[in-house]
Amino acid sequence: MNNIAEKDTFMVEKVDGAIRQAADKLLERAKQTGTPVVIWEDDQIKEVPPEELELKMPEKTQRDTRAKTVVSKRE
Repeated sequence: MNNIAEKDTFMVEKVDGAIRQAADKLLERAKQTGTPVVIWEDDQIKEVPPEELELKMPEKTQRDTRAKTVVSKRE
């Protein structure tokens, strides 16, 4: 793989990690405040309990492990 492709791949992984981290924070705040999360699904806006969304997301520890792997590759 050339250097530009490696940088692009690394950047995509960083962006993905940042989005997942933001989603985790959003779900945590929604649970703390007892508010639903508004999403776009099946061509409509829906209010979904944060616990329901958590079931659809990969486990937090799996994402954390993957993020640490990406950082260690870069170092």
